[in-house]
Amino acid sequence: MVHTPRGYAARRRPPPLPTTSSSTRSSRASPSPPPSASAPSPATGTPPSPPTTSSSPTAPGPPPPRAATRSCSDPELLFFAPPDHRNTTTFYACSLRGGEAPAAARELLTIDYFSAKHAVTSPTPCRCLTLVSDGRAPRYHLLNLSTGDHLALPPCQPAAKAHPDPLAWLPRGTTNYLPSMTPWRPFELSTTGLGFNTATGEHKVVRLFKRRNAEHACEVYTLGKPGGWRPCAGRVPASAASILPAMPPVFVNGYLYWLLQPAAPGDEQIRRILSFSIGAEQFGSVYVPPRLSSRMCHLANLDGSLCAVFDNRVEGDVYGLFTCSEPSASPSPSWSVRCSIYLNRLPREVSDELMEERVIVPLCTAGGKILLATGHHKVFTYDAERNTVERVFRMQEFVDLRHDYIKAPLLINIGLHDECIADVHNGDGGGERMLRVNMGRRDNMVVKQEVAVEYHDASNRQFNVLLKDLKRIAACFRRT
Repeated sequence: MVHTPRGYAARRRPPPLPTTSSSTRSSRASPSPPPSASAPSPATGTPPSPPTTSSSPTAPGPPPPRAATRSCSDPELLFFAPPDHRNTTTFYACSLRGGEAPAAARELLTIDYFSAKHAVTSPTPCRCLTLVSDGRAPRYHLLNLSTGDHLALPPCQPAAKAHPDPLAWLPRGTTNYLPSMTPWRPFELSTTGLGFNTATGEHKVVRLFKRRNAEHACEVYTLGKPGGWRPCAGRVPASAASILPAMPPVFVNGYLYWLLQPAAPGDEQIRRILSFSIGAEQFGSVYVPPRLSSRMCHLANLDGSLCAVFDNRVEGDVYGLFTCSEPSASPSPSWSVRCSIYLNRLPREVSDELMEERVIVPLCTAGGKILLATGHHKVFTYDAERNTVERVFRMQEFVDLRHDYIKAPLLINIGLHDECIADVHNGDGGGERMLRVNMGRRDNMVVKQEVAVEYHDASNRQFNVLLKDLKRIAACFRRT
């Protein structure tokens, strides 16, 4: 067991990122930077067309709910955990002022008979609402975490279940950022996201799933309208067969985005992005340069832009973020480097801790620093000016975690919270399954406690070191 210091200073600042994609590794000690994300050239082929939009006028709808304005330097972190051995889930929020470590967290609410181990939530709140579900069954709820107001959605179509083989659900080209087996059973082959149509002021829940007859379908639930679930207006493309089950899409500026996995054996290093227009309900695709798509492993909404995570920690000791401000407005959107973290230029303590993480996902920027959440319930800040990394949050310092909750079963159990007073409107009576929500008292604060022992899972690091050694040996054989 190793206790990791709270802050880390870089040994030296990295060189500026290249502006072309022709750079190569100069030595083993200096990793390759993330590829440049320039516009596509004719040699790369014609990029897919952007999603179509509806040209018919839309009737004005009610104004969207007004959320409390929060400075980017003062974000609120959201996390949830089982408070004890009961089948419950408690949501907490804490402020990271200027990206600094919080001293306390406040209890928002507790949901009884709702397992935190199987909970799936939308990555960020969407106009005050959060989509929550039990990953073992298609039961969805819209929840305002500030007020406890919620709505159980009507029953939806059943989806196919994952094959009993624990590895059969994994797509081709899988890397170590995915769990090695289904995180729970039964495991539905579906993915659901929450979006908002600014033209009509309506929330929409979009569900992509595989039917039991092996067909892929998409159904939509519009909050406040009767009729329950209905088929989407657009045609479901064949690429929908490559979705990652249970992984919720990312909502950015009127579109939902899914990261697709390689669909064919000869396509193992290419990952694509599927888009869905909330207003027009049409599918499309987003062009990604080949060198970026070969290492793209996650999508996120980073400060209102679509963000692709470039993860080459295993082979090149580098982790990068690329952003695209208008991915659905052009057939050749421009991707730009947001940041690049060179692990071999950080102190050994922090580089080892980052290498142990299977999942690292950006949340937002605060005080000029980028917040990075991990699967082991931690949050790091990266300061690009100083090239420093600091761990500012660890869930174990606020709540006692059970041994089976040391790391998130699926992706991460940390997000962002927006304090907002808004009702969950319902026009059709909703479903019968209602959550049992107990609001936390305003004075119910959880004070941070120092945890003496740092949890370290060395299995990921040992595997990564072995993989790097094997690749170096293979490279030596090729040279000889």
